[in-house]
Amino acid sequence: MRYLVFLRGIPGSGKSTFIKENGLEPYTISSDDVRLLIKPPVLSVTGQTITSQKINRRVWGLIYSLIKSRIEEGEFTILDATNAENADMAKYRPLVKAYRYEAFCVDFSDVPLELAKQRNRKRPAYEIVPEAVIEDMYSIISRQSVPSFVTVIKPHEFHKKLQYRVPDFSNYRRIHHIGDINGSYTALMTYLTCGLTNNDLYIFLGDYTGRGNENTRVIKFLFSVMCRDNVVLLEGDNEKYICGPAAGEEQTEFADTFRPMRELEKAGITLSNALELYRKTVPCIYYRFHNKSVLVTHGGLSNLPENLVFAGTEQMINGVGEPEDASLVAESFNKNTNKNTYQIHGHRNPESLPVKNGRTFNLCDENRNGGFLRILTLDKEGFDWQYIRKEI
Repeated sequence: MRYLVFLRGIPGSGKSTFIKENGLEPYTISSDDVRLLIKPPVLSVTGQTITSQKINRRVWGLIYSLIKSRIEEGEFTILDATNAENADMAKYRPLVKAYRYEAFCVDFSDVPLELAKQRNRKRPAYEIVPEAVIEDMYSIISRQSVPSFVTVIKPHEFHKKLQYRVPDFSNYRRIHHIGDINGSYTALMTYLTCGLTNNDLYIFLGDYTGRGNENTRVIKFLFSVMCRDNVVLLEGDNEKYICGPAAGEEQTEFADTFRPMRELEKAGITLSNALELYRKTVPCIYYRFHNKSVLVTHGGLSNLPENLVFAGTEQMINGVGEPEDASLVAESFNKNTNKNTYQIHGHRNPESLPVKNGRTFNLCDENRNGGFLRILTLDKEGFDWQYIRKEI
């Protein structure tokens, strides 16, 4: 999910050890590793093997590109580096803002200087940092603060602060899961004929605009309900085409010709307005309801990660595998999770699967003739679903 984590501390403070002990290597970009990818160890004038310091600009340019690439995909990312100066983290502020990330700093600054030096001396020769350099970094960290957009935590707080918190929705009478609307306002209003009830929770699965002729009416309706406590808006792949430019993303050729975007602009809905709605969307919701646990994403996952924070946003939105893998993904999820865990998704259904596929529910039903708006409800008695005809 969309978290960027900076490690901050002098060499020898335990940052890399922290990564290894917590199994975080797959999510980590290490400045030391990148440096060695660009150039292997070299000889110093005294004949010792050292890491080259003449490639710093290339190292940090590559690191920025790697992090930007991950952020564009919505991946959980850790930067293992000294991050001593405020500017080291501040340069990522535009990316964090544009792509709706949360930024954290795991702070190792309270590790004693002498202890760090001792650890540094035990490193392989090419990894040893001159002690004068360590002292300078220690002084900088002591003087400079972390940027305000970054939340500072200690290593022992990492798993508590970066753990997906599962809400309990058992206080609601019923939970409504509304599949891909795709611009079909009339079908949506056929279901919500009496409006929204405060005792119920409404989860919209994304793809609010699409081939339907009522995209503007759908978006205006979502504007009217998006701030309600009993409304959850998931992010679908279509939302990127509507709101991506306002979030700082480059428009693709497809986005330039995407009809709903032009419809919204003609109706006076600006990119700024679209971004306001986009900021309300989330990549997933995983909740408890009495004796059931329910994962809701736009695209569908093949398993339930132990910590959803580490799951990629792109897979939550577009689903695991290819569109034609929807049946296999449902089969895998049912196999990999326990009997009280359920999954609900939309987005893809090329095989015209029914709503119920074991403990996975598919709410996508879209074809050239309009298809149906699929809606799944959950109450104490269990799941129930209905179809409402869409017209194009």
